[in-house]
Amino acid sequence: MQKTTGTAVDLRAVTDTGIDPGLPWGAELRDLATAMVTGQRLDESRDALIRAAGPRQAAAAVGVCANFEMMNHILDATGCPVPASLGFVADLLGVTRRH
Repeated sequence: MQKTTGTAVDLRAVTDTGIDPGLPWGAELRDLATAMVTGQRLDESRDALIRAAGPRQAAAAVGVCANFEMMNHILDATGCPVPASLGFVADLLGVTRRH
């Protein structure tokens, strides 16, 4: 359960397309984020999100993804470690933690 909004979100849906994220346009948001990271199917996933959510929400989603990518690159480039207190997120996503 997301504490700020009270929305139930299954974070495993980030890495497993067989799981419903439980959000409006969740699958389209996941597909767009994946496309932005991989560079594959970008036009197709962007257009699908525009159809599902509308152009304003799609533009906001692109901005959030872009900002996250920028911040992630900065943290990686400076060697900033992920705090141990956030290790549970890796477990929720089903990804391997690097120590």
